[in-house]
Amino acid sequence: MKAVKLALLELRRFRGPMRRLVPLLLCLVPLLYGAMYLWANWDPYGKTDRMPVAVVNQDHLAHAKQGRRVDAGDQLVKQLKASGTFDWHFVGQDEARDGLEHGRYFFTIHIPSDFSHKLATGADTRPKQAGIRIELNDANNYIAGIMTEVVQTKLQDQVNSATHAAYVRSVYGELSDVRDKLTTASDGAHRLVGATRVAQQGTSTVASATSTLHDGATGVAAGARQIARATGQIDDLAGRLDQAAADRLPGAVSALVSTARLTTDGLDAVHTATSATRKGTSRAVGDLTDLADSHPELRDDPVYRRALGHARSLDSTATALDGRAAAAENNARRSLREAERLQDDVGSLRRDVLALHTPLRLVDTGSRSAADGAHGLVEGLGTLEKGSGALHAAAEQAHGGASEVSRTVDDGLHKIPRTSPDQVAHAAEVLGTPVHIDRGNLHPAGVYGRGLAPFFFGIALWVFGLFAYLLLRPLNTRALVGRVGAFTTAVAGWLPAALLGAVGALVLYGVVDLALGLNPVHGFWMLALLVTGAAAFVAVDHCLRTVFGVPGDVLSLVLLILQLTASGGLYPLPTEPAFFQVLNPMLPMTYLVDGLRVTVSGGLTGNLVRDFAVLLAFTAGLLAVTALAVRRQRVWTVGRLHPDVAL
Repeated sequence: MKAVKLALLELRRFRGPMRRLVPLLLCLVPLLYGAMYLWANWDPYGKTDRMPVAVVNQDHLAHAKQGRRVDAGDQLVKQLKASGTFDWHFVGQDEARDGLEHGRYFFTIHIPSDFSHKLATGADTRPKQAGIRIELNDANNYIAGIMTEVVQTKLQDQVNSATHAAYVRSVYGELSDVRDKLTTASDGAHRLVGATRVAQQGTSTVASATSTLHDGATGVAAGARQIARATGQIDDLAGRLDQAAADRLPGAVSALVSTARLTTDGLDAVHTATSATRKGTSRAVGDLTDLADSHPELRDDPVYRRALGHARSLDSTATALDGRAAAAENNARRSLREAERLQDDVGSLRRDVLALHTPLRLVDTGSRSAADGAHGLVEGLGTLEKGSGALHAAAEQAHGGASEVSRTVDDGLHKIPRTSPDQVAHAAEVLGTPVHIDRGNLHPAGVYGRGLAPFFFGIALWVFGLFAYLLLRPLNTRALVGRVGAFTTAVAGWLPAALLGAVGALVLYGVVDLALGLNPVHGFWMLALLVTGAAAFVAVDHCLRTVFGVPGDVLSLVLLILQLTASGGLYPLPTEPAFFQVLNPMLPMTYLVDGLRVTVSGGLTGNLVRDFAVLLAFTAGLLAVTALAVRRQRVWTVGRLHPDVAL
């Protein structure tokens, strides 16, 4: 109770019109410092739309290879106008440069003339990277340059998103072209399959026809050989007839007429067979020629060309054989007529019998030629049969290959989906920004000032401690020279400033909360921590002033400077030099800032309990040190009577 009475006695010193304002001014010191700084820096990034920024757009319209228009400069300008991040001024290059130099613009954004042209190369094999230049002038404001980093990231994200979207549209356009071409290829492959199927059927028919023709030609050849043997026999008989013409002429003439008639009938059959053979070979050649006309791709096929050559050779042979058979038939008919005339006129035939040997020899020669031709026809038809078989096999292979090509093209076609303009637009939107980053925060502080409030509150309370003992006496002189205990004297000197500091902390909290919208998560515990922190900081300044006198204020100022960096209130502690990291756990502001963060934004309750405990320990420990200093100061020395430094 003595300490309380002594504290009240110290406050009663401030009587009179002006002195009564001293405690009030002391209570307003935290408010003037902390609230002013927070007010000025509460949400600077939320007011960037008041900062004038110049934009120079020198971009020109470009076209991609697919003919698509690329006007990225104008699109970027529209995005900037819509964003409202800064106070955009779209000016010329000279105006932007002059405004940056004279401070009318905080920075400038320059879009070069080849911006769209380089973005249009996104689908090329060697794309070019487009660029935007941001020009700063730190002589105007350095922090404004730091703020441009936010704009630079947003600009790059917007340009990258637009570029990716344009590239996706280009790729989808090329895929549509590929699909159209594959569709055409698929139709052609299906037609090729149909054509090879027809060729397969045609070659099968040709192979069957040539096999039948070969069998018929074999029979013709056998008949021709028989005729040749018969005509040979007739020739022998004609020779004998020359010798026995006179005696046996009538009977011989009769036999001759019969033989000639037989020969004529045989040669007529031969001629009919050779004529049928010639027509069959002609039709085969015609069918092969028509097949090539229907399917031009077979003209260059080696097997087809060999088969066509064999067919033509066989046709030529059959034609020659048919001609010879016709000639032999005519000769036989003439011989028959002659024999019949001879039979009618035996007398005259006696004279002509010797001349009969010559046409018979001709018949014999013709029949032998016909036999040889029929043999050649058989060989040619055998070759044609083999060629038609090879042609049929080639047609089957061509049909199998065409079917495989058709299946391959169809498979590739089915793997490329059909796309509508809406689908392409949706894909461009998604793939333009393929990854969406969701940013979460366990305990969000919100605006800039709310996050820095713990740091500024700590500085304001420390500054209060500095000012407090410029106006308040650290020790009551009567108590110092009296019999009051040293600890009671120390508490009595600390208590008035601690009370005023607590009031100042409460005023600071109320103004910031009501005027700026602090809205702490744990309001009660924040008030309690502010009071505890004010008590601890006052204890530090009280101890320094008691122990060192006026130089103690200088030491308090030095401690404030150290705590600005070592408390971790601005930048993460690992980014600070090792010296400040070592100091961090030794300084009281560290624990006040940490505890206020928990009360403002939320966090671990254990950390808040620790911070309360450490601040209370600082208060108790420093009061104990002050009590020791009080005990020593009860012995007066010359240095205390005449201090080196005094206010």
